[in-house]
Amino acid sequence: MLNVVMKVKKKLLFVCLALVIGATLAFFTLFYLEPTNNEEKILSLKVLQTGVYSSYDNALEAKERVENAIIYEDNGLYRVLVGASTTDAGLEKIETIMAKKGISYYKKDLVVKESDQDLLLKYNMMLEKANEEETILLLNARILEKMVEV
Repeated sequence: MLNVVMKVKKKLLFVCLALVIGATLAFFTLFYLEPTNNEEKILSLKVLQTGVYSSYDNALEAKERVENAIIYEDNGLYRVLVGASTTDAGLEKIETIMAKKGISYYKKDLVVKESDQDLLLKYNMMLEKANEEETILLLNARILEKMVEV
């Protein structure tokens, strides 16, 4: 009987020691190690593109013809963008204004690397709710500026 109690004590001591070590390591991992998130955030945007160029000078020339247009470099190509939104509803508002101004464009889906998605998504949320042309154009300009910053 005494022999059985001694074996149980050893196993119980081993289990308790393992629990203490595991809890200590878990505590250390959760509270002292910084999470490493090296992944770049990507965001899918719907854009209005007036052209794509292999030369920056040609893109710059095309950009100057349209107010608030940007040049977005994409794998060695220079895209001249006049509108961008994460949703169809937001893009349709921009399209209506561009059509009124007589600006020709192509619709395109574009995946961009984005370091501050929250701000870009807030601009898009406001764009969806905006009704005045001036407000829509201002929000569109902010979205395009944010794309250039990245």
